[in-house]
Amino acid sequence: VNSDAFPKMALSGSGSDMYGFYCYAGVSVINVNCASYSDVYHSLYDEQHLFDIIDKDYKNLAKVSSSLAQLVVGMSEPALVPGRIVEYGNRIQEWWDVLKPKVLQAFTRLEIEEELIHIMDNTLFELGKAANDFKAEVTDKLNSDSTPLEMRRANDMMMQFDRAFLVDAEIPGTMFYSKNILVSPSSSNLYTGSGFPGLLQAVSTPTSTKDDVLIQLERIRWALNAATAVLKS
Repeated sequence: VNSDAFPKMALSGSGSDMYGFYCYAGVSVINVNCASYSDVYHSLYDEQHLFDIIDKDYKNLAKVSSSLAQLVVGMSEPALVPGRIVEYGNRIQEWWDVLKPKVLQAFTRLEIEEELIHIMDNTLFELGKAANDFKAEVTDKLNSDSTPLEMRRANDMMMQFDRAFLVDAEIPGTMFYSKNILVSPSSSNLYTGSGFPGLLQAVSTPTSTKDDVLIQLERIRWALNAATAVLKS
């Protein structure tokens, strides 16, 4: 991976036991893996001799282990949590942009006013603005001379931002009970995630009612506004 580029990152599922962290506790997770040429998985043939064929001398395993070790050290050593709030906001915007055409189709079918789409767009704009302001006014101004209290304040705000997307009610469209309104394991595949799963389920189900869609949209807006308020506090 180039130093100025991000590695390929897909939405997390639950297959690697991280489900409880980001879907219940609001703790950020990362699923690191190394792709191989073998489709054998959790079978009687997934053993030592096969591993010698697909990763002779454990070279790929060593690379993944080294990368993961560097990642853990890089995340744990700094006094300031290396959270990229601006990039986080950008990803949320991307998920909305992907889902928006389906939402518009559902609005047309259910005769919902498209003004709500503009309200959602504005909500995301405010979130993006707050994220950029937070970076400029808080994280970019912290340095080695900053006090532990200032560092703690910034760290707490970033963690609270992440947890603002947890809601009390179950999110429809997920495989298990989930509290994370932004991203949860897909209802069709435990090993992948889907953005805005509750709203995606509502606009994709032919039998969904107008209220089904509006409830999910309002819950998302409430969470986005709560996250924006955290960054502005």
